[in-house]
Amino acid sequence: MWPIGEKSSTFTKVFAYFRLIYGLIAVCSFVIPQIMLIALNWGNIKILAEAGSFLTTCGQCLFKMIYLVMRRERTGRLYNEIRSLWLSSDDVKERQSYEKLAYWARICTIVFFTSCMFTASVFVISSAMKSFKGGHSNSNQSRELPYEAWYGVDVSTSPNFEIAFVWQILTAYVTCTILAGLDTSFMTMILHVAGQFRLISTWLNNIGIEINHGTNDLTKLRADLIKCIRHHQRMTSVVDDVNNLLTPIIFMQILTSGIEICLIGLAFVGDGTGDVEALRFMAYIISVGAQLLMLCWPGEILIEESQEISHVVYFDVPLYDLPPLYQRELCLVIVRAQRDCSITALTFETLSIHTLTTILKTAASYFTFLRQIQEN
Repeated sequence: MWPIGEKSSTFTKVFAYFRLIYGLIAVCSFVIPQIMLIALNWGNIKILAEAGSFLTTCGQCLFKMIYLVMRRERTGRLYNEIRSLWLSSDDVKERQSYEKLAYWARICTIVFFTSCMFTASVFVISSAMKSFKGGHSNSNQSRELPYEAWYGVDVSTSPNFEIAFVWQILTAYVTCTILAGLDTSFMTMILHVAGQFRLISTWLNNIGIEINHGTNDLTKLRADLIKCIRHHQRMTSVVDDVNNLLTPIIFMQILTSGIEICLIGLAFVGDGTGDVEALRFMAYIISVGAQLLMLCWPGEILIEESQEISHVVYFDVPLYDLPPLYQRELCLVIVRAQRDCSITALTFETLSIHTLTTILKTAASYFTFLRQIQEN
């Protein structure tokens, strides 16, 4: 998906396009058979819950891939802009303000990627154990693919079963890698931006300390204030660019996550669900919960760090000891910082911890409705 540089070698370009095409094929190989399975078994709540939950996840992944491919040039520019922010400060102590968030972004990336791989492994291993047991007893009926799908042929017999099983293993791990890579990139992007607002707060706090210690170097004071104001203006512009890129993705994620959690819960508590199936969907819902938390938590941090600037200016910088010109400039900073910077979903939903509770409430409502239909 990444923009290929003009100076890249032919091998690099071919390998980049191969990754993209193979990723799209892998995701589509889940989406299309599951759509056909739901269409052929319409009205079967169990099939709808199991296949629908996978279809929702794969649909999210496919949408993100196609969207970012279409806007890859803008994505590349935004990535380079955020990457350049890493060099905003040369001071070791000041860099700690955003390096700490970068550290947590790395930890969350590893945890979420591991969670996705673990979930895929649970589906694969449980199906393999059941299939080997069925093969030992010469019963094709007990053979089971890791994921429910319709391929138009009888996959319970050899060699169709072995081919479908191996293909699902490959595509499942590739899809998990793509999904983890995309979502953790969004999380890291938001956390890096939040870290820059924390850096501005550190700069302003240092200005307040210097003034309280009796520093009378107005030239340095003015240069520090201009640096803070310009960096704050730059970061508000970066947040607008991030919103411009991520708003459709966040909107789609919020819109479909409630349905996804509802279907997973329905498959978890559905009739005829054994211990193995329960373990599968328990791992699945943990991964989905981690995905939502990984997106909502950085949004909450971004809001807090952008608002914190006004508090730092008001409480830590002695405005009464500054010339009137500097007082007016800092008052404008306070006014601007009171309007927090946030990631929104088409301007009606702000990405925060409150968004997570809203999604869970929506999922509970859907779950209750479908459960009543199933019982009736």
